[in-house]
Amino acid sequence: MTSPNSLWRAGQTRVFAASGVDLRLVEGTWPFAVENEHAITRHWERRRQETPGFFNGVVYVLVAFSMSEAGTLSGRLVRTDFRSSLYWRDSGWRDSSVMDAFGAALITSAEGHLLVGRQRAGHLNSGLYYPPSGFLDAEDITGDGRVDIDASAARETVEETGLSPSHLQRAGDYVIAMVGGLMSIGVPFRSPLSGAALLAEATRHIEGDDTSEVAEFLLIRPGEAHGLPMPDYARAMIAHLPNLKTSV
Repeated sequence: MTSPNSLWRAGQTRVFAASGVDLRLVEGTWPFAVENEHAITRHWERRRQETPGFFNGVVYVLVAFSMSEAGTLSGRLVRTDFRSSLYWRDSGWRDSSVMDAFGAALITSAEGHLLVGRQRAGHLNSGLYYPPSGFLDAEDITGDGRVDIDASAARETVEETGLSPSHLQRAGDYVIAMVGGLMSIGVPFRSPLSGAALLAEATRHIEGDDTSEVAEFLLIRPGEAHGLPMPDYARAMIAHLPNLKTSV
């Protein structure tokens, strides 16, 4: 296992494919969260006033990872909390020894168009378009500590789009985008539905859910973001999709 800086440096953007993902939860603490406890508390109080919907739940940070010659991404994660992660983000990712790893569902229609959604106000990515994704959840972690990244992406798909994973086909290697302190692990799915039908299904879901984080869905061509406001990781991932090759 190597440090993140062996594959990524602060300020760098990398997008590559991986044939497999093997992430494990291990015991331990995040030194940055411990050392900055007082600053984190003050920052959290201010941010909660600005965005009352924020909830201080459990999140996981990637403390070490490596790529095998066969193309498998392996890594270790430890538990922390959302407020510590938020302070880390807002203070410029000052601890570059860790990353926030999460799954993203890359859902394409029968014609090959990619589904993205715009997040409602009051959330971390308010106003931005991105593939269905979110923090890792305890239910994504098996009894032996293994993170099921496919299950995480499938869970986000159900929650955000209402689409059942049983109606989607896995479609190739994982797509890894590393930008800032974020590692988005894209799980490609192909839908048998046309773009119009896929968009209609996802739109119907959010129209019937008053608690949805998604305000609207769009279909775009892989590689083309059309100037949409997006998180940097999503823009990098989508830009690289058409020409992506399995390499590190």
